Amino acid sequence: MAEQIRVLHIVGAMYPGGMENFIMNLYENIDRSRIQFDFAVHMIKENDYTEKIREMGGIVYELPRLMRNPLKNIRNLYRIVKDNNYRVVIRHTSNALVVPQLWAAKKAGAVAVCHSHNETDPQLAIHKLCRLFMGRCADVRLACSPNAGRWMFGNRDYQVVCNAIDVRKFAYDAEAGEKIRGEFNLEGKKVYGHIANFIASKNHKFLLRIYAEIAKLDGNAAFFCIGEGDLRHEIERQIDELGIRDKVILTGVRRDIPDFMSCFDMLVFPSVFEGLPLTLIEAQASGLPCLISDTITEEVIVTKNLVETKSIEKSPREWAEKAVEMAKNNDRVCQFESIAQKGYDIKRLSKWYEGFLEQAAERR
Repeated sequence: MAEQIRVLHIVGAMYPGGMENFIMNLYENIDRSRIQFDFAVHMIKENDYTEKIREMGGIVYELPRLMRNPLKNIRNLYRIVKDNNYRVVIRHTSNALVVPQLWAAKKAGAVAVCHSHNETDPQLAIHKLCRLFMGRCADVRLACSPNAGRWMFGNRDYQVVCNAIDVRKFAYDAEAGEKIRGEFNLEGKKVYGHIANFIASKNHKFLLRIYAEIAKLDGNAAFFCIGEGDLRHEIERQIDELGIRDKVILTGVRRDIPDFMSCFDMLVFPSVFEGLPLTLIEAQASGLPCLISDTITEEVIVTKNLVETKSIEKSPREWAEKAVEMAKNNDRVCQFESIAQKGYDIKRLSKWYEGFLEQAAERR
């Protein structure tokens, strides 16, 4: 039997989110007798994936934050890679500020892989500066979409790797949806949902204003915000200011997202920017109508007649009117077969990923 390849993934924190869920989807589906994932993170948080990673045989290393203590971060990462003889290191990121970590992994003897998960970032100037060094520091370049690839790598070659999911897990399940409705006493309600961590790019301030307008149009509406994050107190304050406390449910992190997809009548997703959000692929697999911002890459629309786009420059009232219309026309036809054919099936991707990692390890 060939020697097991241990691959080190570098991520800010393995807290449930689009990028982190994608990595865990891969982790759960690869052949772990051949390939094992380990992680270097800047933070271990309550309710993150650390315990699950350890149960699956992975190691989690904690590094100081790169921006707060760059020398210690790079030195510690170099030692982790060198001492444990990692042949492949993958840095998942939304900007090019991570080039020192790629350089450290490469100097320690690993093949350095950069995986771009976004197509913009607030730290634009320093991103552009660091991007100049990407060609020297990244041996292999991956991206979740063409836009994310151009953002991270410019004119350099890269390979698009779809944000794949277990498509059958997200097939619409009326019984599971009713179970969620029963848990939150929502029988007979029109349910509007949003799934994302509470960070600025997800645009919760605008989302809540949309929710407030929907409530004026439909007194029988109920709203979910599934996620957690540093902006929670701000969001709770705005909910009170808008007078929709009795209509908005903040669930925190949930592990039964497919059931919530089956509960929702539609998904509202007005992000300021994204890479290729996994949540929207999951929603389409479930046959869930989605109203999304037109700043999100068109590649995320992989089914017919389910996704509508709208500018975040439009008023919350216009968003609300469209959302109410879409919630009424909700036939819930499962789309997972067409999504699998477009390259978003984790079962197929995991096989490709195994081969990709074995070839990368041989390059060292």
